[in-house]
Amino acid sequence: MATSITKFDRSTLRNLRDEMQALLESYGVQTNLEFSVGNMSFSEAEVNIKVAAKVKGATTQVDRILQMEADRLGLVMENAQGEKLVSYKTRARKTPFIWSSPDGKMYRTDERGVQARFSA
Repeated sequence: MATSITKFDRSTLRNLRDEMQALLESYGVQTNLEFSVGNMSFSEAEVNIKVAAKVKGATTQVDRILQMEADRLGLVMENAQGEKLVSYKTRARKTPFIWSSPDGKMYRTDERGVQARFSA
């Protein structure tokens, strides 16, 4: 059973995020959806939570843009070291590419850096 919340602070929101993510993941298994709990802005009495959902296996616009950029530059989505291209941020002019290492850490890089890591 969840504890009673009297005010919102960082530790309370961390617990709330974990519980919401677990609840949404269990619902997503039944409905073929992937949920992710995003940013939270809060005061002591109120919290605004960003939640995103997508159909499992569906190609999003971000995925299509990343694939187009990878094709344009002749990149592979995963290199021999197990690093994966994750996203392409169109508004980030200096470091638009986001990639993840095998241990799950996320990194940002520019076009030259991504070509050095992921060239075919």
